Amino acid sequence: MILTVTLNPSVDRLIYVRQLVPHDTNRILRIEEDAGGKGVNVARVLKRLEVPVVATGFLGGRAGRYVLHELSEVDGVECRFVWVNGNTRTNLAIQEEDGSPPTALNERGPQISLEELDSLLRAVEELSRSARFVALGGSLPPGVPTDIYAMLAEIAARHGAKVVLDADGEPLVQGLKASPFLIKPNENETERLLGRTIDTVEDAAKAARDLHTGGVPVVIVSIGEKGAALACAEGCWVAIPPKVQAVSTIGSGDSMIAGVLSVWMQGGAMDEALRWGTAAGAATAMTDGSDICTAEQVRELLPQVEVRRW
Repeated sequence: MILTVTLNPSVDRLIYVRQLVPHDTNRILRIEEDAGGKGVNVARVLKRLEVPVVATGFLGGRAGRYVLHELSEVDGVECRFVWVNGNTRTNLAIQEEDGSPPTALNERGPQISLEELDSLLRAVEELSRSARFVALGGSLPPGVPTDIYAMLAEIAARHGAKVVLDADGEPLVQGLKASPFLIKPNENETERLLGRTIDTVEDAAKAARDLHTGGVPVVIVSIGEKGAALACAEGCWVAIPPKVQAVSTIGSGDSMIAGVLSVWMQGGAMDEALRWGTAAGAATAMTDGSDICTAEQVRELLPQVEVRRW
């Protein structure tokens, strides 16, 4: 099975308005609400692709109960979360009708105690014993050290699980020290890692190769609608996604990871994994708000994904 770890999950509330006017009254057209967080999204897509998955992390309060309900009751994901005294965060995003990027207002998340952190480490220790992959990612709530992903990766590796890391900033830098199997930085995250501009899929391929040469077995650099590149010991591939009407890109990167893992769980090749990941990311971009792709949508887009060796 695949284990996903979400340290700072959320209730994602997307508010639609015609036009956001600061310092004035804005009329709401509609509101969409869903469970969010990188590992949460990965788990939901994996379940829809019929891949065995278990989700863990921190949850607390009414918002935490909502996330648990959506994951376990609606999507049917097996959940083994650690419950904390604080409240799971609620993130707000305001989306205008013109399709411009939303204005996001993200809470920090609950304060995590040393006892709660220790419970999470023990849970990952137990669950990693039966996991083939452990997917780590997302922001950190207050009280969690920046080297937490390195700690979790070391625990997973002790039990033979391969670690997937999708983080940013210092947690990513620290996590790289534990030698994850896969990292998937996006355009901005790659630029911060390497200190150079990533504009084209060729730039992404060069960046993926450089990061792979630096010691990461598999690197996927995603740059949205422009495509993605994968570099590993077998070579480097680029993928060009199909032309779709993007409605919301929330969860697209997480869907890409799920698509890649779904192929690896069946022993599939790297280029095929990149194809599925690209299709899953594009399919989620076509959905409203923070919704995610279905298996049918992914399969429909697969033939339209162009993958070539670079």
